[in-house]
Amino acid sequence: MVIDVSQSVFLKCRGMLDSVLVANEVVEELRRSERRGLCLKVDYEKAYDSLRWNFLLYMLQRPGFHSK
Repeated sequence: MVIDVSQSVFLKCRGMLDSVLVANEVVEELRRSERRGLCLKVDYEKAYDSLRWNFLLYMLQRPGFHSK
């Protein structure tokens, strides 16, 4: 599978705010259960603006995608 089931953006019927809601639910669950956890914020704009094409193409070829 190329797109993981947990992917929350750039898919039909899913938006960036979905990930915010999921993050909020995770934080609340950690608080309720008094468990420890780690939150990491990723800047979506920067993550998708800085792309190493050679790495992306390599990762796509590993599961069998053609180089084109």
